[in-house]
Amino acid sequence: MHAVRDHAEAVLHALLYGTEPAEPHLRALTEAQPAAPAVRELIWDGTAVTAAIHRSGPLGVRLAARLAEAAADLLTDPAIGRLKRCEADDCVRLFLPAHPRRRWCSAGRCGKRMRGPPLPAP
Repeated sequence: MHAVRDHAEAVLHALLYGTEPAEPHLRALTEAQPAAPAVRELIWDGTAVTAAIHRSGPLGVRLAARLAEAAADLLTDPAIGRLKRCEADDCVRLFLPAHPRRRWCSAGRCGKRMRGPPLPAP
């Protein structure tokens, strides 16, 4: 899990700063995915056929594979070009802003803290 997280973080930071992601990070994310492949198990629930996703293997491997897949989805999403770093002094979060002028990962958390307390009424 930690290795997948670190590889995803390295690729995100490369994209954030407009540099080419290092090939070993991309390869590691690619290789983590099939370590516990998702298999859709078809089930009859009494009225319809449903599919439940199952993975085999140890929990850590299953979680790492899912995280690598989620990272692949994020990194290939066209919205990744809008990736920003939160402008709050002590925040390390990256986010995809819904609005181009958004400056903080969370208006209620970082935005409120950075804007400071409201001014007293006259």
